[in-house]
Amino acid sequence: MAKKRVVRSQDVADQAGVSRTTVSLVLNHRDASIPEKTRQKVIKAADDLGFVPSAAGRVLQRGRGTVVLCLTVDSEPSLKADEATNVLSRSLHDRGLTCLFSKTAGSTTPLKQLLEEITPSVVVPFFQLSNEDKDLLKRLHIPLVEFFRPSRKKHNGLPPVEMFGDFQESVGAQQAGYLMDKGCERIAYVGTTTSSNSAICGSRLAGVRRGLAAGGRNLVLNANISWHDHGQSADALVNCLVENKCDGVCVYNDQLAALLISRVKDKGIEIPRGLRIIGVDNDPIAAYLQPSLTSVDYDNVVFAYIDAIVEASECGDNLGKTLNHTPRIWVVERQSA
Repeated sequence: MAKKRVVRSQDVADQAGVSRTTVSLVLNHRDASIPEKTRQKVIKAADDLGFVPSAAGRVLQRGRGTVVLCLTVDSEPSLKADEATNVLSRSLHDRGLTCLFSKTAGSTTPLKQLLEEITPSVVVPFFQLSNEDKDLLKRLHIPLVEFFRPSRKKHNGLPPVEMFGDFQESVGAQQAGYLMDKGCERIAYVGTTTSSNSAICGSRLAGVRRGLAAGGRNLVLNANISWHDHGQSADALVNCLVENKCDGVCVYNDQLAALLISRVKDKGIEIPRGLRIIGVDNDPIAAYLQPSLTSVDYDNVVFAYIDAIVEASECGDNLGKTLNHTPRIWVVERQSA
């Protein structure tokens, strides 16, 4: 069998009637000066010939690769989380970068093991990376763009940098503020037992406490429930809510809020008259529960990080770029609160 011929960039250039330099600029997303008609000719020629640019060649041309290594965790299903990863992938693709997601590296498997196989231009963890792994990236000169590093609070005239944890706190504060506006006096927070969600859960709890403190109140009860124990933790929680005379509950997300609504109704407690419940994410299921679920919705937060990731990839350093996209947060009011 004859060996399949390798398509080269010169072949694309010949078919499109342009130079190899033009082909390189177009296929490496550095084509701002290239007329649109010419750009489309190059793209069509590359598609027709089945040309795939060499990753090694791109590294030589740019000085760095184009892979953004995103470290996630195997967490509870979430439409919002899926939307965030899709937005991140599409946005970075439009900027000439490729997202590679790992659900284990840096969390349940060694990050070093993955870095022995690939050299990303930047690493973006969706959880608090260990100091050991941070030091490893520093030694390898691989920039790190962190979602969960502390924000730089306002000082010396500089604006604060709102990081991912701060945003999650704002979500929790919005929940607490809404329930207080509805007249709730004894408010509880219900989180998740899933360890991989602990960072977000902790930030939202801190936000609920902050929101209550602003209204002169304290958190009455803090508890976690699980989807995976046949409702035992949720049943125990409902008993605690009754014992503590709670009249409002901020729940980590809409999935857990749906579970709580079911158990509260089984105990004969009327919603919202006897207990107001507010979730987070405005999941489609929220509108179809009985009663329908009030929930906090928000703009996709990953847009705030796109420029920082691109700059770190291009410059080979995390320059601490100020995030200039502040996501909106709002309450979708329904029957449960």
